[in-house]
Amino acid sequence: MPKDFKYKRIIILGGWGSGKSTLSNLVSSETNYPIYNMDRMIYNSNWVEKDDREKDNILNELFLKKVGIIDGPYKRKQFIENWADLIIFIDTPTIIQLYRVIKRRVIAMLGLEKRIGIPEGAKTNLNFKIIRWVYQWNKNCKEETLSILRSVNDKKILIIKNPKKLDIEKLLEK
Repeated sequence: MPKDFKYKRIIILGGWGSGKSTLSNLVSSETNYPIYNMDRMIYNSNWVEKDDREKDNILNELFLKKVGIIDGPYKRKQFIENWADLIIFIDTPTIIQLYRVIKRRVIAMLGLEKRIGIPEGAKTNLNFKIIRWVYQWNKNCKEETLSILRSVNDKKILIIKNPKKLDIEKLLEK
């Protein structure tokens, strides 16, 4: 049963390898809130995005949730604005994102760790397309995300550099 905290609906945004899953797990362990991983929800097993109708159905179902943590680089302004109580954007340098993504994927490919939050049946791989996507995320997607956050009103928004330094207990207390 989730504890009673100030924020009930939390969205954690950032690029691949920014620390979203790590922070989501830390917040979930503190609050007992369920984590809704957007990669798992909007991609199918071969990493192709589901069609708009399927995504809309998923979001409509998710919108009904009274508590939870959304983990993902999701950027639909209307959903963010109307669902979240707290939005955390993790602003991590590209080099750290690349290191984390490469490390995480190599470890998963070696079978040393099972990746949580990926689509059911999806394979963990590492290729130039993935590296290029991570390399270009801060250049191509970061400003769009920050622009959305600047336009959101009446929500607690945090922009952090290091999720491990966030005092989750203090942030969430009533």
